[in-house]
Amino acid sequence: MGKIERPTVRKRAGTPAPSTAPPKPKGQAITGSEPGEITSITGVLFGPPKTAKTTLACSGKNVLLMSFDPQGDSTETLRGRKDITVVKPRSQAEIDSLITALYTTDRGRFDWIVLDSVTFLFLLLGGKDITDAWRENKDVRRPYGKAGAAVQQIIHDLVLLEDTNVIFTAHLEKEDTDDDDGVAMETDLGENEVKVAVTPMVWRILSGAVSFIGRTYKENTYDKVTENGKTKRNKRTRYAVSFNDGERSPAGSRLTMAGEYEIELDTLDRLATELIGG
Repeated sequence: MGKIERPTVRKRAGTPAPSTAPPKPKGQAITGSEPGEITSITGVLFGPPKTAKTTLACSGKNVLLMSFDPQGDSTETLRGRKDITVVKPRSQAEIDSLITALYTTDRGRFDWIVLDSVTFLFLLLGGKDITDAWRENKDVRRPYGKAGAAVQQIIHDLVLLEDTNVIFTAHLEKEDTDDDDGVAMETDLGENEVKVAVTPMVWRILSGAVSFIGRTYKENTYDKVTENGKTKRNKRTRYAVSFNDGERSPAGSRLTMAGEYEIELDTLDRLATELIGG
């Protein structure tokens, strides 16, 4: 993806070569500003399918949801939300146009930008070329690198938006669990067994660009209830996000925050209030 256009300096024809002598001090004072405070938060949420990643990512107010997941915006918790604007870019050009608008005509319009998900974005930008190269028995590293570079630029442009909270989501490739209906935190995954469904290059870029990495999971608990002398089990499903799960995954945060939150419709809004006062 091409960078957002910025003025460039062009060298005129006939300009002499620069001097090799060290520059003379101009006596110009350095100007700047004092150390500031956090004005926005950036994060990535990853986890298995159906663990409320999109619900959590959109749990702020006044959200722009950039949906690359074919079913990402169809979750029941999002339907009927009047404060979410959903856009579904389907080409590099549409993504470029959207990001340019966020820096110009739509600057400051949204409090939260959600990219759901990096996994599907990568497939959109590079999936066909990678598949074609594989079928033709060609080296797939070139299309992988090209798609990765495009995703890197999109991440770069979004995290530099001023006073705007930005959340990315990514999928796990596979996670073993005894219960197909839930993922328990006590499962001994081991850090190397957690495989995010993006390339290592994209994950290194993404994880380094954000303030926190959260891992979503779904957990089922059962309560014993006695009625009319009969005991039965009531199932309760709990959705949560962990920012510190004992090094079982890359979850973590640069910010001072609790290790775990139950996923509710206003979780990120409350988190923003906790971290930056709103």
